[in-house]
Amino acid sequence: MRWTNIFRGFAMGITELIPGVSSGTIALLIGIYEQLLSSIKGILGKSFRESLRFLFPLVIGMGIAILTLSSVMTYLLETHPIPTQMAFVGLVIGVLPMLWRLSRVRETFKAPQIIMFIIGLGLLIGMSFITPEEVAHSPEITTMLLVKLFFAGMLAAMTLLLPGISGSLVLLILGYYYLIVSSISELTSLNFAVLPILIAVGLGILVGLYVGSVIISFLFTHFKYVTYAGVMGLVLGSVLSIYPGLPTSPTMWVVTIITFIIGFSVSFLLGLVGEKEATSE
Repeated sequence: MRWTNIFRGFAMGITELIPGVSSGTIALLIGIYEQLLSSIKGILGKSFRESLRFLFPLVIGMGIAILTLSSVMTYLLETHPIPTQMAFVGLVIGVLPMLWRLSRVRETFKAPQIIMFIIGLGLLIGMSFITPEEVAHSPEITTMLLVKLFFAGMLAAMTLLLPGISGSLVLLILGYYYLIVSSISELTSLNFAVLPILIAVGLGILVGLYVGSVIISFLFTHFKYVTYAGVMGLVLGSVLSIYPGLPTSPTMWVVTIITFIIGFSVSFLLGLVGEKEATSE
């Protein structure tokens, strides 16, 4: 087992608690994105054991982050929304220099790449203007609700593999984000009545991860730089999804600038390290 992946999974799990921030972006940032895709795709093939050794610690880390930090992130977003979200804005913007280098923009950006960049950018900008119709936190659990949650989890999982699109943002747009987050909190309080909800979402996520990994791997294999152009558009567009607005006091301005710089610096430096790891594999 690659137990160091627990820490990588922990970082990815934190981002899935924030609507608009993608764990795919973090995977790209820390240099494991392509290996993540191939491991998920290989879990049902001959490379099952190798894929399991890579993925199992990653999943543990993500689970630990989601279970232990969901309450913390909820508190920060409710009490200090602007500094908290600006830290993630900095984190996302700090990824762009690495994407610029990986995309080889000066050599490869022609009409197809420009079109894909605009599509990716437009998709995220459009998503940011969608007003979700939120499902009640404690709905009646019906077969139809569980089917909808399965497909919501499947779609969220497919999108979370794409850098720039957050699975939690998709759930927010579909109206199931707060239901799922509150169900996780209820489970940590040993309320097992929410298990059907979480099982339905979990099964959808498993199916979505596999299907998404196959599709995205195909795109990177056969249309590498066009796909990277689309990813750049998605990442840039995701900034609008998480942009919280401007601070209203001098003190808050200082705190917000500091959190933005910290977020940007972390992702920029990790991008340099992650890019070296990715190109050395």
